[in-house]
Amino acid sequence: MDKKIEKVENKPAFSKKKKLLSGLAVLLVMGLVSAAILTIYASMTVTANVEQSVVLDGVNSVSDNIAETYIGGQTFCFDHELENRASVSAPIELTTSYSPDGVGITTSYFKNVEYSYSKVWTANGDVLVTVEDTGDGWLEWTYVATTPATSGTLKMTVEIDNPTGFGITTFDDGSHDGWYYYNSSETVRISDYDGANKISGYEFVETSFVPDGLRVRIKKTALPNTFMWQGFANFHLASNWIELDDSGSPWVPTASATIVEEFTEMTIPSKTVVPFKSCYEFDIAIATNNYTITTDVEVN
Repeated sequence: MDKKIEKVENKPAFSKKKKLLSGLAVLLVMGLVSAAILTIYASMTVTANVEQSVVLDGVNSVSDNIAETYIGGQTFCFDHELENRASVSAPIELTTSYSPDGVGITTSYFKNVEYSYSKVWTANGDVLVTVEDTGDGWLEWTYVATTPATSGTLKMTVEIDNPTGFGITTFDDGSHDGWYYYNSSETVRISDYDGANKISGYEFVETSFVPDGLRVRIKKTALPNTFMWQGFANFHLASNWIELDDSGSPWVPTASATIVEEFTEMTIPSKTVVPFKSCYEFDIAIATNNYTITTDVEVN
């Protein structure tokens, strides 16, 4: 009777051992499954061939060769282009270095700027005066009578840096005059100048008639970087002086115009080409040597 009781008491102990072994097997299986979980599902590789956004004359490096032998006191200028090929604007800076040092050398960089002007003058009848950069290397002065012209022959004058520059007068009957002021006491005048029969040396001027007005075009290469200009229109039986202070007096400058400016920094708009000049001035007393001038274009 005691043995039967002992068998009954050992049965639960055997059941616990079996459950423990079963639990270990489950843990082992879970561990094997966990080790196979993916952390990277896929991968992608991109190869990009990238070119620089700002280039000089279409490349990244150019050389300007000054004559092998030169005399101090000269200035040399070269035409270049900076192009921003990116879809965003590019702020750039030009830096200059010299080898040996640049004592006696002045390096400057110049870019074109657009000039425009517009005003109605009313001293002797309304005249609309405009100046426009036509984008093809010319500045264009146009005078138009906004009230009916009463003069038998319309007359228009544009003067540049009087009395040391030059002036152009044109009439609507087809006659044109141009002259240079070499100084305040000497005037060289060219009579019967017109666009169809250009006089050699004066191809920088074109004149034409427009409805109720006249037009004068002057090549920008014939103009100083900065200049004063003035003029008058005789559209209403009297001279309508176009000048700065509205006094109606002759020989008063109208405005100061800048068509070229010096720069070392600028922002080039997207997809834009900017022409510029690099100029190197050598002092009259510069020492004899072989000089190397390097300009770096830095994108800020």
